[in-house]
Amino acid sequence: MLLKIYQYIRGYVRIRITGHRMERFINACNYRKIKIWDLSASDGSYEMNLWVKDFKKLRHISHKTSTKITIVKKYGLPFYLFDHRRRKLFFAGIFAATVLLLIMSGYIWDIEILGTHTQTEEVIRTFLKENHVNTGIRRGNIDCDRIVKDIRKGFDDIIWVSASIEGTRLIIQIKENEDAKIDNKTDNKTDNKTDIKEDIYSNSDAGTDLVSDCTGTIVRIITRKGIPMVREGTSVNPGDILVSGQIPILNDAKEITGYESCHSDADIFIQTQIHYENTLPRKYVKKTSVKFPRLFYLYFRIGKYRLSPFFIWSPYEHYSKSTMESRLKLLDHFYLPVYIGVVGLTPYKPVMKKYTDQQLQDKLNRYFLRYCEDLDKKGVEIIQNDVKIDTGSKEGAISGTLTIICNTGQSRQSEIPQLPNDPEEQIEQLGE
Repeated sequence: MLLKIYQYIRGYVRIRITGHRMERFINACNYRKIKIWDLSASDGSYEMNLWVKDFKKLRHISHKTSTKITIVKKYGLPFYLFDHRRRKLFFAGIFAATVLLLIMSGYIWDIEILGTHTQTEEVIRTFLKENHVNTGIRRGNIDCDRIVKDIRKGFDDIIWVSASIEGTRLIIQIKENEDAKIDNKTDNKTDNKTDIKEDIYSNSDAGTDLVSDCTGTIVRIITRKGIPMVREGTSVNPGDILVSGQIPILNDAKEITGYESCHSDADIFIQTQIHYENTLPRKYVKKTSVKFPRLFYLYFRIGKYRLSPFFIWSPYEHYSKSTMESRLKLLDHFYLPVYIGVVGLTPYKPVMKKYTDQQLQDKLNRYFLRYCEDLDKKGVEIIQNDVKIDTGSKEGAISGTLTIICNTGQSRQSEIPQLPNDPEEQIEQLGE
């Protein structure tokens, strides 16, 4: 395959020789180191292939051996370019496009963020932009290790980050601390991919405590590191220490001689209450369809600039606008900064309507169920809800409290307690 590509780029001809001294012609070519291949005999003649530059050396050999040379066919890029020599702009465009693609392959044109739940993609993109990581940056200027560390420092609820470069894409995968602490692991680091899993305060000599972030009652606690300060059924307030990162060191007499610091790690679930409230106006505008046709406009977008062969406007007074956009790509990971989009304009007639009491209740109830589904996706268990719907002349309202079981425990740097001087105080402290 590579040989055929090389032959096509260099160019060669297939010739036919006739005469009484054809064998001498072939020997003369071999003597002059003229390469021939695909030699075949047919009807008292020989056909063969040879390079274009060697063909120009055959005149003297043909005259000396009294043979006649006929060109059967020409192959290769040089002949194609010669036949289309008047189409200079066409080949110049191909060359310019090739150079442009080679240049663009050295930049990042797409950033994909995977694994977001509590943090939105826009928040992560804004953070990356503030740290000078954006589309259009050179691939050589991307430091995956630094990106991972910056994200870990900027978001406390993100416990694992992976940054990798594939083609012209920067792929960032994250895991958030939603339901329980995830054990830290360390993966191998490659040239274009870095995984970091570490404790939040791994660089601190002091230990860390787990403290409550809400008011409620502890229903379950599983401690992996640290000393639990609460048990099932304990009522806590925001800021109360749930797991201490200071482990007492005892001597043979069961006296505290010091403390060993550690980074507390536990799964702690708390029963608490949250408030829910939502309102919906009784009056609304209904968009009724009309018989006028929809309008569509094609456009191209390069970065922030939009180009369209049409002037996007609408002859309708009331219309809804929808946009569908797709990014161009050559291969699976070779994205380009060019988008093709279609703008659709759908005319409608606005009609003022009013929700009935039943419609208000159904709509508010759907909003509430959607809110409960979002809580369930985050691992929150709803054990009781006391939510009521009230309908008035102008709006409907839904409000109440939800009793839930959720994960709690925020990391906070712990303080080393002072050693008690009185042995009885030490025994009392150990008993606690």
